[in-house]
Amino acid sequence: MMNFPIIMGITSGAAFLLGFLLIMHPQKINRIANRWLGLFVITLGLAMLEIFLVSENFQSIHPVLFDLIGLMRFLTAPALYISILYFTSLLKKFDKKILWHFLPFLIFLIFRFPFFITGKNIEFSYSVGRIVFFALQIALPLQTIIYWYLSFSKLQKHIKDIRQFSSSTEQIDLSWLKYFLLILVIIITAWFNLVFFDLKNIIRFTPLLYLLSVFFLAYFSLQQKEIFDFNKKDLDELSTIKEYKKENPKRVSEKRLNELDEKLRVLMNSGKVYLENDLSLPKLAKNMKASCNETSFVINELYGDNFYNFINKFRIEEAKMLLLSEKYSQLNILGIAYESGFNSKTTFNTTFKKYTGVSPTDFVKSNRILEKKEV
Repeated sequence: MMNFPIIMGITSGAAFLLGFLLIMHPQKINRIANRWLGLFVITLGLAMLEIFLVSENFQSIHPVLFDLIGLMRFLTAPALYISILYFTSLLKKFDKKILWHFLPFLIFLIFRFPFFITGKNIEFSYSVGRIVFFALQIALPLQTIIYWYLSFSKLQKHIKDIRQFSSSTEQIDLSWLKYFLLILVIIITAWFNLVFFDLKNIIRFTPLLYLLSVFFLAYFSLQQKEIFDFNKKDLDELSTIKEYKKENPKRVSEKRLNELDEKLRVLMNSGKVYLENDLSLPKLAKNMKASCNETSFVINELYGDNFYNFINKFRIEEAKMLLLSEKYSQLNILGIAYESGFNSKTTFNTTFKKYTGVSPTDFVKSNRILEKKEV
């Protein structure tokens, strides 16, 4: 317990460094999203710093500054959510609506303004004071829970959305942010314990938990890839693609639909474009001399699937053929995955089992047994 403030001080220092690195990201990718994520990490660092400052009696020496640092907590949850909004948005335009997310911070800033000027708190009657105190006590925890839910829901939707235009999602599915949100559940629980329950066994591990969470975020956020690595024209087109529903009016005429289907069949069966590891909807659309919207509609309407599943079904058929050929003796499972158009062994194994019901290794074994029986 004696090292509690020191570890929290080190953790806040690590958070400030990470926040700066995210704002000035060395790879210059996902710039707007990373700036908001950097703000989130910095405000999180300030919240952690409070514990160290209390140990140094900072609140008595600089009460106004200490109170202002405390108010910065109301920026933490909105900053995380806005960063996820930009991570998952095809168009990175500034939307004035995001300013509403900072209304609680503004309200509490105005509420505390008399204290910043005069050094005295606003006086209330006993009954009103109890209501104000209760509002102050639950506002931040409530805000945190709401924004965590909104952030998690947005990431879940993102995973579904990117399958409309990408055949390989492992680099852009933001799974690292999803895992970080799950870690945040533990951090929030530890924080709630500090505020409401004061369970000593949990408090003992809280500083270490905070420190590890910052390291986790640093490791993955500095390795991230550009989420939407397309030119502006493609981004504008992709942003107009809506979730396909049978009852929606047709976006392509019957004649054009048949024409595009013929081109698609040639590209898939003869051209084998699905073997390109980085195949995307815009790339396929260019090969078909069509728009992204048209190409997406053909796949949805005629094959009843999204782009991701449509491409990977062809890749699995290619993999099945390779696994039963002489190439299997020269290549391992990872080699077969790459030869089939996949970018990772994990995705290959998962997708293969989804469509065949068995793993690639079991598929080979079962077919060899059948061959021996036939002989």
